[in-house]
Amino acid sequence: MMAIVRVSGSILAFVVMALPLVASDRVLVDMSSNAAFETSKAAGSKLSLVTNETGPALRAVLGTTHQWPGVSFLFERGIDASTHGQLTFQMKNSGESPLRVRCRIDSRPKGSDESAGLTRLHDVSLEPGKSKEVRIPLIPHIEYEGISPKDFFGMRGIPFFSKESMHLENITQILLFVVQDHEPHAFEVGTVRLVGKPSPASSIPIPEKVFPFIDEFGQFKHRDWPGKTHSLQELVESVETETRTLAATSPPDSWDRFGGWKDGPQLEATGWFRTAKHDDRWTLVDPDGRLFFSLGIDGVDFEPGTILDERHHWFENVPPDTAANSEFYFPWKPDLERSYFYNKSVRAFSFHRYNVMRKYGAGWKTRFAEVCTKRLPAWGINTLGNWTSPHIYAMGKLPYVAYVRPKSKTVQGSSGHWGKFKDVFDSSFEASIRSQLQGQTLAGTVNDPMCIGYFVDNELSFGDETAMSVASLTSPADQNAKRELVSDLKEKYGVITALNKAWNTNHASWGALLDHEDAPDGKGARSDLVAFNTKFVRTYFSTVRRILNEIAPNHLYLGCRYGSSAPIIPMVMQANAEFADVVSFNVYSRFLSDKLARLEKAGDKPYIIGEFHFGALDRGMFDTGLVRVADQKERAEAFTQFVTDCVKHPNIVGCHWFQFCDSPTTARPWDHENYQIGFTDTCDTPYAELIEASRKMGESLYQ
Repeated sequence: MMAIVRVSGSILAFVVMALPLVASDRVLVDMSSNAAFETSKAAGSKLSLVTNETGPALRAVLGTTHQWPGVSFLFERGIDASTHGQLTFQMKNSGESPLRVRCRIDSRPKGSDESAGLTRLHDVSLEPGKSKEVRIPLIPHIEYEGISPKDFFGMRGIPFFSKESMHLENITQILLFVVQDHEPHAFEVGTVRLVGKPSPASSIPIPEKVFPFIDEFGQFKHRDWPGKTHSLQELVESVETETRTLAATSPPDSWDRFGGWKDGPQLEATGWFRTAKHDDRWTLVDPDGRLFFSLGIDGVDFEPGTILDERHHWFENVPPDTAANSEFYFPWKPDLERSYFYNKSVRAFSFHRYNVMRKYGAGWKTRFAEVCTKRLPAWGINTLGNWTSPHIYAMGKLPYVAYVRPKSKTVQGSSGHWGKFKDVFDSSFEASIRSQLQGQTLAGTVNDPMCIGYFVDNELSFGDETAMSVASLTSPADQNAKRELVSDLKEKYGVITALNKAWNTNHASWGALLDHEDAPDGKGARSDLVAFNTKFVRTYFSTVRRILNEIAPNHLYLGCRYGSSAPIIPMVMQANAEFADVVSFNVYSRFLSDKLARLEKAGDKPYIIGEFHFGALDRGMFDTGLVRVADQKERAEAFTQFVTDCVKHPNIVGCHWFQFCDSPTTARPWDHENYQIGFTDTCDTPYAELIEASRKMGESLYQ
């Protein structure tokens, strides 16, 4: 199969500034004169030209209302960047809080519309007052005869085609923006240049026959790498090798029976996990009264599988979908609108489960569970993290966290990354939490000393300080949250005319307001919306707290696992910190310091990191996950650095890696994630570099 690189037939004569066509470096946006304003466009920001220690720059002072405040540089006739290898500029954080700027580069083939475009994203993190030179590699997009990226649908990362490639012959826009977090920010960007030699057109060999590209073990067929499983014999023989290793490996000597600090300070032993402040540091305390740092792995379980429908030709050898193989096939109907398979009834197959069955043989589920409970202490891990199989944590071998996900009526006008928000004023919200805690899955956790506590919900989208109020108002009249809001307004204003005057509306009656499903315009309603939003948020957290106190009083409420980039609103953080024992965050960043400002908004409370990870593309996977590193060596180094920084922080009481096993190579069913983020791969083979790093960390955890 021949690789064909499609590039522009001639070098463009147009550039933003009047520049020579050929130069070692090429200026795209010159910040030394007012000509910079001809290309720049503000988005929720104020722009000005300044000079700092690195030279002339464009300063953007960001507002707190626009969803993505920043600046864009528009190239109406396109820029040919194929003659250079990098785009570079100086950037400074001239604000007073840590900053994460997203740089987006848009490109598309000459003469095409935006639907054919490619977007490259690059993140820049800076502490206040700090500057750095930003260098973004320019990777040309390659088109191969006979295949295209559209052939590999339903996956975030795909083979042969780089996620970072662009149509370099036609760069149309560069955007620098911040995801709104309602904090004042400012940054300064220096002259934007193209530098360096262009990257090679392609170094990716394409096989004569691309399909199938997944082998019988669920691995990428067209590459080899250290640790890849090549045969069923290899898979089975690995059991004996690991069994000997685990038999010869004990938990770290410094641990007590829970994984707490055996020879550390002795605090009151209550028989349950709790929090305490010791020597001006927050800590978990295990049931025996020893200090405990929770180093965990999420999702110690089988991977859920990958969708086969419409993609059967991808797979080399999948067992038939029969009753005999019912353990490995699952029905799915993805309910996330961003899924390629949204609302389709499809079938998924779990290579991970199938490989484990073939690896361990008779009693494979029990043998896998037993191996997992031996692996984690041997790897220096003392906690079974969120989404771990109840079958595994019920064995009583390791401390664990449990998960409550209320499944109740939602606020119809709301939206979020994982769906609509629960209606906390509907009786189904409280009933759902109760039924889960008292149901078959979680009932055994209530009186289990190994249970540290409960995460309730995951990466909730609270929105801004009026989001839940607006969502309630734009819902149907029978929405309980809307009825609660209208009741509050009626109590405050008495008559509808008083509300109309304050809000500049013209509702005929309170009933008409209930039937109305549009958000109010203007500023008159804001104070009322903020007040109800505060009530909504506090009702959420206080309801969870009250039920946990009633049903599971000996366990910790571990919060709602804030998403890594979700806005943190003061009213939300205040309520969370007031009602939860521990405030939880999912943190996806190469360094903890990049996100510390988010965590510290919780004030003087214990924090726990519910998720973090690092991934690389050197072991046959197509996507690194949310934090990219170069290879397995850097992956291990990043783990060590991140956990060390967590242990040193006076408020952080634990951090949990997401997740135990890599995502399926061809993606999990609901959101297309196919990340190289596991402690093991899809053949249940541990990643040696990461295991070595975690073992060393476990041994030095309390030093």
